[in-house]
Amino acid sequence: MGAINPMNYSLSERKLKIGKQAGKTVRIARARVRGRVSFARFCDLVAEHTTFNYMEVASILNLSADMARGLVAGGETVEYGRLGCLCPSLRSKAVAKEVDFNATTHILGARVLLRPNRSFFKLNDVTFERIEPRPQSKKKGKKKDSTTQPPNHGSEGGGHIGA
Repeated sequence: MGAINPMNYSLSERKLKIGKQAGKTVRIARARVRGRVSFARFCDLVAEHTTFNYMEVASILNLSADMARGLVAGGETVEYGRLGCLCPSLRSKAVAKEVDFNATTHILGARVLLRPNRSFFKLNDVTFERIEPRPQSKKKGKKKDSTTQPPNHGSEGGGHIGA
């Protein structure tokens, strides 16, 4: 599936602190997000291209995430299709001697680590469209979010994100 719309970007000025151009002011491109697709809308989009309905897609996605999390918590690596692998990861304190290590005090936490499939996460098939940079505001307010739109559980619509 190719890109539907070009990716928006704007140029912003940055003064570099390291590298060949340290101390120089340069322009860099920054991706600009059009909006956010809610989980409900995402399930609708997937359902429109399958024989499953919205609830079945949502159930399968949630069940697969819960199942993968449980397997990773048990020490398994889960190949999660085109996304990549989900692996267990630990954060722990360092100790000088192995006999001094105590799991309850030295392991600080466990996490699920996504090892992304590089070909999936490289967006080689996109086009780009330059837009004006956002004006700098002194107050940080709430950003407009397309997640407030109710999900479309019917079959109408084009099935395109942002359509």
